[in-house]
Amino acid sequence: MIKKIICPVDFSTASLNALEYAAKLAQVFNSELMLINVQRISMPAAAVSMGEGIGAHVHEDALLASERLKEIAVETNKMFNISTHYEVEITATAMEKTFASAGEKNVMIVMGTNGIDDVDQYIFGTNTYNVIKKTNCPVFIVPENVTFSRMKKIIFAWDYTHKNKFSFSLLNEFMNEFNPQFVFLHVSKRPSEIGKDIFNALRDEIIEVLGNTTNVEFEQIYSDDVPESINRYMRKSKADMLSITFYNRGLIPDLFHGTVAKDLSAVADYPILVLHA
Repeated sequence: MIKKIICPVDFSTASLNALEYAAKLAQVFNSELMLINVQRISMPAAAVSMGEGIGAHVHEDALLASERLKEIAVETNKMFNISTHYEVEITATAMEKTFASAGEKNVMIVMGTNGIDDVDQYIFGTNTYNVIKKTNCPVFIVPENVTFSRMKKIIFAWDYTHKNKFSFSLLNEFMNEFNPQFVFLHVSKRPSEIGKDIFNALRDEIIEVLGNTTNVEFEQIYSDDVPESINRYMRKSKADMLSITFYNRGLIPDLFHGTVAKDLSAVADYPILVLHA
């Protein structure tokens, strides 16, 4: 159950679009929405939250950010009728450390991206990729040009050498709320990398965990260019969301290494849900 959705807001078009998406997800899952703005300063960390007073020693930018974030939170609460809070984090540390404690159960982070122009700087450079590494909660990436819609088809790209039971609880929530067609997509460089018996055994294991498999399918694709093959499949299938799993030593080692997520986020015109092992 997703009890809280955290949405970083830097007032860019991408982050405001992600905020609206996060608000609609909060409606669907009946979750609390927390808006966070991070202000980097060269002084000890402090936090300003939910209307608390801001001292004169705090940077003027933090005051302006707090006032603007409060307005957005109030408007979001009225528009979407969801529990909405806000917080301005004033910190001398890297942004991802702000979210390091967000690994509590039933929390999801929703972050925006404007694509390839700022992938290294905003999403997978200093912000989102590091947030993914520092937290244990799911991170939902929303491209700037993507608006919320009911999900009719969800793809989970994975490697059958790993058992992904740990990811299924949240995927089950998306399945229960949206009732989409759900495709487990195995991506491999060569057909010989996985035997038929292993494929069938793990498929049966997934079906057992998920329970309701009315709309569940299993497919395989083979390619030397993993990100391109997944992206091509996503566009051809017209799927509404991609889900992948993040491991501490990489994104599904040997095949789904870290650059897969980075490359996909640079070109994706669909949301990506990153789940942690």
